[in-house]
Amino acid sequence: MRRRVLLTLLLLGLSASSFAVESGLLTLTIVRAEQKTRDRVLLYLVDTPIYQEDPVFEVAVRAGGLVVVGERDPEHKWETLPADWKPGALVEGRIEKHRLYLRRPNGTYVRFIITSRTKAPAEQHD
Repeated sequence: MRRRVLLTLLLLGLSASSFAVESGLLTLTIVRAEQKTRDRVLLYLVDTPIYQEDPVFEVAVRAGGLVVVGERDPEHKWETLPADWKPGALVEGRIEKHRLYLRRPNGTYVRFIITSRTKAPAEQHD
């Protein structure tokens, strides 16, 4: 009897977690897309850190009632974000557990690591 109850609870837990993951293509709204820099310690000279600024892309998108923020290190120093990704622009993408995939205008996907998820503020209509 105890085994049957534990097995039922385990199966319910597994099936509930599979519904919690957002998957499939969604139409997302860009909140912001920008290139930032992050300091990285290269070496220490007599207890003094020597830093180097590394570029990083940060994108925030609205997905339903959430704002999802993702970061990505550029693969090449000349890589840029698509010019179409301005606040309010619609873009196709998908959200997985820890990753955000956004479709570029040429059809390829860009993978971002999700850094935060917050409740979206209500949209204001003028």
